[in-house]
Amino acid sequence: METVAVIPRYIPLIQKPKCCAVACLQMILYRNGFGLYDQEDLAIEFGVKIEAVDKEAFRENMSIMTEFNCDEGISTVGSVDRVNSFFQRSGIGLEAKAHEYAKISSIEALIADNLAQNNDVWIEYHSHEIHASDQNNQRIHDAVVESIDKKTRFAVLIDPKPARKQRVTVPIDVLERSLSSKFGKELGIVIVRKKTA
Repeated sequence: METVAVIPRYIPLIQKPKCCAVACLQMILYRNGFGLYDQEDLAIEFGVKIEAVDKEAFRENMSIMTEFNCDEGISTVGSVDRVNSFFQRSGIGLEAKAHEYAKISSIEALIADNLAQNNDVWIEYHSHEIHASDQNNQRIHDAVVESIDKKTRFAVLIDPKPARKQRVTVPIDVLERSLSSKFGKELGIVIVRKKTA
């Protein structure tokens, strides 16, 4: 079979401002049978940084970001220890591992192999490379990969941003460039799998 996908597929969720990473975490938790966690609770838990104009969207005083391509939302790849600590504290039988772009020998193989094992593939990428309508080429965004077609070399992302389609089809080479340092900070992929005893 040429198409490899997670089963069950994702229930797409919509993010609060700068909460793309925790919206992806919500989708991963829900897909794996751990219930639906409150997105704002997760944003507080992981210290999401927001723009000053979005302060009223949150019940607590959130940290304010200083610039794009630096500290908006959370650094997903850099937060894997916090994610694993959250899983452990919450009794969630999952574990996360970060893969930085430069250390991945084949993006396509990493995604396909993990989807075939029904693991979650959570990507942190430069938004402008995939979403040409995003005028700020410094924005970093998160999505989860639902499937990959090895024949056509396209992946389907679940995008939590409200203004976009929930399922976005992306060529693998474009996805790969979006993880690179082409637009600034090098990003990558977080693999979430069921914890083994």
